[in-house]
Amino acid sequence: MEVAPDIYAHRGKFFEVLAQTERTLTAVMTVAPGETAGPEEEHGGDQILFIVEGRARVRLGGDTLELDGGGLVTIPAGTRHHVTSVGQEPLFLVTIYAPPAY
Repeated sequence: MEVAPDIYAHRGKFFEVLAQTERTLTAVMTVAPGETAGPEEEHGGDQILFIVEGRARVRLGGDTLELDGGGLVTIPAGTRHHVTSVGQEPLFLVTIYAPPAY
């Protein structure tokens, strides 16, 4: 069992893996205002985004969502998606990949 007792200790890091098993990978990301979490992409497994702080614009296929702190979205396997930090403060999120993507 892997434990990440304080996700906030990793705030400010672009991508930091916190825990991984054979079936999942959990990481945190920090994205500066106006920046993206990377290129538009899709994964072979599901991905869950939990917004801890900031505001995110998430494009999922043809839909666009805006999520504030406390917001959560599940991105089904094979869904083209893109995440942008659109708030005044950095976007800080927890992301879970099942199975691990990285």
